[in-house]
Amino acid sequence: METKEIWRSVERYSMDMKKQDGITLIEKIATPSNLMVACEKVYKNKGAAGIDGITVFEIDEHMAKYQKAIIAKLLDGTYEPQPVKRVSIPKENGSMRNLGIPVVRDRVVQQAILQIIEPLIDPHFSKYSFGFRKGRSAHDAIKQAEKYIEDGYKTIVDCDLKNYFDMVNHQKLMVYLREFIQDEIVLKLIWSFLRSGIMEQDVFIQSYKGTPQGGVFSPLLANIYLNQLDRELEKRGHRFVRYADDFCIYVKTPRAGERVLASVTTFLEKKLKLMVNTDKSKVTTPGSAKFLGFTIWKTMGKSEAVHIRRLNKNSAND
Repeated sequence: METKEIWRSVERYSMDMKKQDGITLIEKIATPSNLMVACEKVYKNKGAAGIDGITVFEIDEHMAKYQKAIIAKLLDGTYEPQPVKRVSIPKENGSMRNLGIPVVRDRVVQQAILQIIEPLIDPHFSKYSFGFRKGRSAHDAIKQAEKYIEDGYKTIVDCDLKNYFDMVNHQKLMVYLREFIQDEIVLKLIWSFLRSGIMEQDVFIQSYKGTPQGGVFSPLLANIYLNQLDRELEKRGHRFVRYADDFCIYVKTPRAGERVLASVTTFLEKKLKLMVNTDKSKVTTPGSAKFLGFTIWKTMGKSEAVHIRRLNKNSAND
């Protein structure tokens, strides 16, 4: 879907749908009080400076000087984020992970958006999605996986997504996002963050896909995108656990597991335009599967029980 088509479809929504209690979402986002709370959270989270060199320790002074202009631009839809600064950090397996560091002012604006839209969107997510959600944790995901194994689902479809955060399709994400947000200024603002580009060693790189790890609302956008996977798995009646882009499906037999792996791979690649890592994706047993750094298995006989073992860092998932 082309960009112009996206915004034509956005404009088709009625004004009534854009408002909640008579106030548009952008009017809730662009308030001094909401921005102040966002500033405090960005300061608390620390983090490196973006391409402009401004640090979190300077954010109060910066916002005091520019807050009125920022609010005005947010309200009229002309706010333009700056490119993110790309940095690479080593992963445990020796490869590198790319992070995108927005400038501090953009982090404040993203946080202000998140504070308003997350409470509206999160309740619509699957109860089997645990990553980047308030009140949910990796421990809860492990407990859900433990229950499946205890119930006799001893074959695990371990599906690995390759470079998930770098592969998210922007056009599809906006389509999924419009299910929850109808305020076209907010949608346009999020689109501008997605397309703001990357600066790597003074070279500008246009961003056509992906949600940079390091962005404040990237985790929420990632969950919105994979919510389509959750719905598909629920529609098919599968038992699954997802934590961000790490998910496992639990079935009764290896034969069923092979069928599920093939069909889910097709859905991810054709429908969501994601890449499945065929070298790492497999149908396996509880004793061999790794989920969030743990292995869960069930012993039979008189000492029947479910066991959980934490793996060492070198053997855990990436």
